[in-house]
Amino acid sequence: MELPTGPYTFRHGNGQALDNSSEITDAQRNIILQHHNSSVFQNYASRYMPDTQAAIGGLRPQTALIRAVSGMSRTIDPRRPRKLNLAQQAEVDRHPEVRLLHRRLKSLLQTFRDQKRSVVSMKGTLLYSHYRQTYQALRNLRRRHEKALLTEIKERYKKEQPGLSVAEQEAFRAAEYVFAERVQAIDALFTFARSSTEEECQPRVTAINALIGLCKKQESQGFRRRKADIKVKEEQTSVSLPPSRSETLPVECEAT
Repeated sequence: MELPTGPYTFRHGNGQALDNSSEITDAQRNIILQHHNSSVFQNYASRYMPDTQAAIGGLRPQTALIRAVSGMSRTIDPRRPRKLNLAQQAEVDRHPEVRLLHRRLKSLLQTFRDQKRSVVSMKGTLLYSHYRQTYQALRNLRRRHEKALLTEIKERYKKEQPGLSVAEQEAFRAAEYVFAERVQAIDALFTFARSSTEEECQPRVTAINALIGLCKKQESQGFRRRKADIKVKEEQTSVSLPPSRSETLPVECEAT
């Protein structure tokens, strides 16, 4: 989803559903939500307004449409970026401020190695205090830059992805419905008329041949079935005819 989702998000949705119900009073809603009074519910109320345009115009409100448009489920997209990939994390590490603190931290670690001391054994010293401050500053700075970069990527995705999705759908439709026979038929039908009757005969013949090819293409795609299915269907629909009268009676009658 576009916005962060947590436990209180579902609690807010539950409270909003109870408030919209005509069968539940405010007192019952407060008991279900364990609220002391109705003023607490103001924090649960939805920020999206109902169909005010229909109310002003005296029209029938489109409640289902407004709920679908303003709900969080509208923003569900599994392709939405949720975290930085390795290349984007490397971009954060290349930031000048991050590199400066990283070099300072490496310098402090090298000082520990020169003294043949570990980081844990240096606790309580001034050098260890500088190390912890630098480490925390580096961690906080990286988190800030990562959050800012992720926010920028999400905003870019929000602006660019609708256009990309429409382009993908149009490309899919073009690949599925536009083929050579259909293009030839369109080109043959939508042509300018010729100046003479002799010149008009050839475009007509071309259009007829193009339509014949288009019909063959559509029939081959629409009525393609497996031979085994056809055979089974014929066996199921076939009915054996009763024997004829000549087959049931003997050819010669016995002598009496």
